[in-house]
Amino acid sequence: MPQDVSQQDTSSGNAGRPDTGREVIFASENVRVVRTPGRRTDVAFVTFEAHQINPPRDRQGFGEKFLQDNGFTAYHLLANDNFWFQYPEMEQVLAAVRADVAPGTEIVAYGVSMGGYAAFRFAGLLGAARVIAFSPQYSIDKKVTPWDKRWDRLFDRPRQVLWEHLTTPRGVPIYLFYDPHNRDRHHVRLLAKEADVVRVRVPYAGHATITVFMETGLLGRTILDIGENRFDAAACERELKTHLERSPLYVAKRARKRDRFLRRLRADFIDWFG
Repeated sequence: MPQDVSQQDTSSGNAGRPDTGREVIFASENVRVVRTPGRRTDVAFVTFEAHQINPPRDRQGFGEKFLQDNGFTAYHLLANDNFWFQYPEMEQVLAAVRADVAPGTEIVAYGVSMGGYAAFRFAGLLGAARVIAFSPQYSIDKKVTPWDKRWDRLFDRPRQVLWEHLTTPRGVPIYLFYDPHNRDRHHVRLLAKEADVVRVRVPYAGHATITVFMETGLLGRTILDIGENRFDAAACERELKTHLERSPLYVAKRARKRDRFLRRLRADFIDWFG
């Protein structure tokens, strides 16, 4: 059974370092919520981690060090398996987070891939003001996305869909980063039909859009700009274009996508119109 807890997380991997104030505020057999404190009171982040193979229990939360270094209180949801956060206690989990966030603080939900899926699905229950999603899936329901088989072997237990009736409410922007050359674009189109999506194209990144942002040195500023509600998607795309050659992943994937005549034609068409 899930239980609310308020204890120091002694498995934070910070042995020999100053106490970071990490605290577990909720734990169940499926998921833990680790809070890291920050000095700021205007914005707090809630992060959802991506798919991981055999994740260690003492791992950091998604974006943990960056958010703490920049003064944000953050709540990191750490799943015990790869199940796209389809746990029956998720309403309790998110209620515990909301109850812990100081009144008047804006919440930003943040995740990549599996975590991006959770960020926009649970933004409403969190009362999030903004959502950051890198390469999220729109749906894990095979009836909805039968054409996407990439994740079929990655679930740690038989697939179950409990929370896909939830989504980000209208009026809450989802800053969604995706590669238009990748099948993730189909997920983006579906999501844009039901929520207010602000698209940021990251060409030739494949599913690893966040990696390209890290390699180009733009990730930190982008997260800060969204967190502080001053992000300009069009300006971000323009700047990204001038930095893309710094990304080894972009260079390699672009070369593969354009190594034959027909592939180049298709890639050019997507670059121009996609």
